[in-house]
Amino acid sequence: MKYCVLGAGLMGKAIAYDLLQQNDTTKVLLTDNNSEELKKAQEFLNCGDKVTSSLLQTKTFDAKNESDIEEIFQNVDAAVAAIHYKFNPSFTKIAIKTKTHLCDLGGNSSIVDEQLKMLPEAEAAGISIIPDCGLAPGMVAVLVKWGLEKFIWADTVKIRVGGLPQNPTGVLKYGRLFSIEGLINEYIEPVRVLRNGKIETIEPLTEIEEIEFPGFDTLEAFTTSGGTSTLIETYKNRLKNLDYKTIRYQGHCKIIREMYDSGMFFGEKRRATVKYLEETIPLEKEDVTLVKIIFDGSKDGAQSQQELIIIDKAKPPFTAMMRTTAFPAAIISQMQARGQITILGVQPQEKCIPAKLFISELSKRGIEISF
Repeated sequence: MKYCVLGAGLMGKAIAYDLLQQNDTTKVLLTDNNSEELKKAQEFLNCGDKVTSSLLQTKTFDAKNESDIEEIFQNVDAAVAAIHYKFNPSFTKIAIKTKTHLCDLGGNSSIVDEQLKMLPEAEAAGISIIPDCGLAPGMVAVLVKWGLEKFIWADTVKIRVGGLPQNPTGVLKYGRLFSIEGLINEYIEPVRVLRNGKIETIEPLTEIEEIEFPGFDTLEAFTTSGGTSTLIETYKNRLKNLDYKTIRYQGHCKIIREMYDSGMFFGEKRRATVKYLEETIPLEKEDVTLVKIIFDGSKDGAQSQQELIIIDKAKPPFTAMMRTTAFPAAIISQMQARGQITILGVQPQEKCIPAKLFISELSKRGIEISF
């Protein structure tokens, strides 16, 4: 199988690493607009015990240059987009033209809606294109699908996810795990939820609740955008309630909300805020990803609840966020290339990915689910 990864940042190089570990991989083309980033990524990937350097190729590219992308796509079976989501509609159109499977890390509901409109064209091209394939949005969508297949009595789903430093410092008790710009977007954009069978839009940074995980002091969870991706629309006629909240150490939301209310995430102030946060929040290496998905409903006439939990810690050279964001995307790309995803077109994960196979692949990578 031949793959390409667009973007050689933290997630891109972790995706490339996972693809290189597969016995049926014959080529991984890692691309970026920055040649220095490609050199760093190549050095990183050559540290892997099982990486065969002859399988790895690198190339600089311009995401705005459609002919550049077309040439790349024509020479691979499947592609993974791990750069800013604004390019994903263009990548989707090119993938349809070249008949190349595509998945991306997504992160913006409006962009995903634009991609989904191209379902008929992708289906006619005989390919699958799957947006939002990271952690949340991403892996949690497949876990919700799996849970609803297993717990058919459930009518309420609560998704709680967070990437945290194992040893928190500073007033925010947070370590930088991905783009500050992306983080701010999650903190400021409207939040879609399903309440009593109706789709509602609520404010971010609200509805703080306490949440517990084994081995951790009491944490907090609060509303942020994007984590449910297409789940609201997919399950609006199946569930009464569905929502998503981000997990942080206690006190984090109060400070972020004060910044939000003072306008620090908007307009001219935003640029200064991004710079300040990038300079003051360290890039986290010893992190932990926490996931809790709660299924509630009535079973045999009585109220029942089932919790699905993931506690995944960094395993150098990979952070937990790299493992739980990049590896799921790599798994999906492999499924596409191998023909294991049989529902074609532009599809949400919960509609096309074989959940049991996906979870089995997570387990092979040491991402374990308890329930």
